[in-house]
Amino acid sequence: MAGEPDGTLFDWRDIATLHKWDTLLLGNGMSINIWEPFGYRKLYDRAKFGDLSARDRKLFSSTQNFERVLADLLTAIRVSDAVGLDTRPLLERYRNIQLALVHAVREVHLKLNRVPHTTRETISDTMKQFEWVFTTSYDLLAYWAMAAAGFEPFMDHFRYRGRCEFDPTRATVPSNRIPVYFLHGALHLVVGSSGATWKLRQTDLDTILDQFGKPITGDPEARPLLVTEGSAADKLAAIEDNVYLSHALERLRRRALPLVVFGSSLSEHDSHLAEALSESPDRPVAISMLPASKKELLAKQVDISGRLEANSLLFFDATSHPLGNPALAVAGNP
Repeated sequence: MAGEPDGTLFDWRDIATLHKWDTLLLGNGMSINIWEPFGYRKLYDRAKFGDLSARDRKLFSSTQNFERVLADLLTAIRVSDAVGLDTRPLLERYRNIQLALVHAVREVHLKLNRVPHTTRETISDTMKQFEWVFTTSYDLLAYWAMAAAGFEPFMDHFRYRGRCEFDPTRATVPSNRIPVYFLHGALHLVVGSSGATWKLRQTDLDTILDQFGKPITGDPEARPLLVTEGSAADKLAAIEDNVYLSHALERLRRRALPLVVFGSSLSEHDSHLAEALSESPDRPVAISMLPASKKELLAKQVDISGRLEANSLLFFDATSHPLGNPALAVAGNP
């Protein structure tokens, strides 16, 4: 069935049983199918005309990646403090940029009570069909789907140690669990000034979305762990700077069994993912695509096959997959 790209899209049901699909890589396409505003991913473009001052925008001259700018500011704060300089202006800039990111994300994110339980179950049931799950989306849909299942059989390696912190020395995967990795961070993940990464949890007073971006008691320099818009090189640099993200990418790199990519075109902005997947060229890879003209599909397929080294590459109609069902769409405002 697999061969050179020819603009053909298979029905997911025709290839679902071709292999024991081991690994699922989710992209933003799944999120957009459920909530169209998630399609507006350039958070910098949304923030630059609102909360970011002209001085703030100068820090984005070489990148549009909030995570990168915040990390650079944190380094500047530490250096200034070490040499005895006043860090207050830098900390003020840090907080302003962080708040701009918070407002941009909150502007597009829908509330949990807007997502039907059946939708979360659909995502959860699909994830349960795989042994390993990775996602590049930093919205809360995948996490809410895990919660809809009571977090069983899923695991995310954030263990309770006073807070739910990632510990690389304990990141083993029992045979009866399905690990879920957030490759580009997520709204519920925080990185502290020490470099430790932990996850926010819903409390009696605040949802995770309510807590997103709020100052962390005892650690004013803590920030959301989000690898936002930017080049593949910028994303990879941010990933390699964080123990959790680098661990997640390395786990993806090591998976060598049949893989399904849903909702990601593995574009040039995600070439670090294509490079990771290309470490195992002998395993079958199935990639979802939205229906289009054969000419358009062929061009996109050739682009992907030129970036991804895979001896068996299949393209399937995203709308024929449970996660691409148009009925999952949530209408209205956030």
